[in-house]
Amino acid sequence: MDEQRFVAYLQRKFPFRFGSGIGDDASLVRRGRSFQLVSTDLLIEDVHFRLADVSLEALAEKALAVNVSDIAAMGGRPRYFYLGLGFPPRLAGDRLRRLFSGLSRAARKWDVDLAGGDLSRSRQLVIAITIVGESARPLRRNGAMPGDLVGITGPTGGSALGLKLLLAGVRRSPFIRLHQHPQPQCAKGLTLSRFASAMIDISDGLLLDLSRVLRASGAGAVIDYGSIPQAPGFQRQCRRLGLAEKKLVLAGGEDYELLFTIAPEREKRLRRTGMAYHIIGRVAKGRRLQLRENGRRLRLPALGFDHFAKQADSSRPNEVNE
Repeated sequence: MDEQRFVAYLQRKFPFRFGSGIGDDASLVRRGRSFQLVSTDLLIEDVHFRLADVSLEALAEKALAVNVSDIAAMGGRPRYFYLGLGFPPRLAGDRLRRLFSGLSRAARKWDVDLAGGDLSRSRQLVIAITIVGESARPLRRNGAMPGDLVGITGPTGGSALGLKLLLAGVRRSPFIRLHQHPQPQCAKGLTLSRFASAMIDISDGLLLDLSRVLRASGAGAVIDYGSIPQAPGFQRQCRRLGLAEKKLVLAGGEDYELLFTIAPEREKRLRRTGMAYHIIGRVAKGRRLQLRENGRRLRLPALGFDHFAKQADSSRPNEVNE
């Protein structure tokens, strides 16, 4: 069973009576004139990260960042969070305080409060964060319509390149910083909530996350590879290391940029806000996802990271809400 089928199984097994549950970046429940958003992510040592590769402060910041990004992907504001922490004896004392120092810094950075949680000894470090946010105009994944444009708020592939560099023994690089210090697109998420028809954050790879939007919307899309933005120096670094550029851009994951669809007339209004973004394709009828470059059709690579795959060269935090 792959991840898509397992999520579909959970949706059937656990129908949500209070709003929108499994299947978006966060659950959605109406609270008066606004909506409550809730999401959770899990980070496990030697599955999602190696302590040799990242400081405890940066790890705590990233753990919160990926949750904040889920709220941004729904067009919301994060408000407070709960922490579940399993820590091995080797991390007790000063090292544990370093973890909480990084978490405190991140909470101030994104203006969220720690509301509670639970602590326990464990064999490996485990960080589970549940975040609560709110939105007056939440965006889901199921609103894309044929004729809509497909947009993205920034480059992809940089975080995956950073991970490759870390695994190769490199310790300093702008791409390693991208991987270790993701930046949730909170302000852009709020802006896009006024214009976009569907949205998701890119956690498991551009094509895989786009396919989730298309599946939820019952639509297809045509993507122009040449329109996908890349960070400065990305191609040069890929060539130097002999890495497949397209695979990182399309399926690398952990970029935490926002991927959205938008009607052409609304995109004209979005342009007037001055927000930076890139149009990379168009939503189409049917359910087929096509990739093109210079007018010719490209073969689709593996879409992205799947926790149910038999072999995985790296792991990423997977969203419970999908």
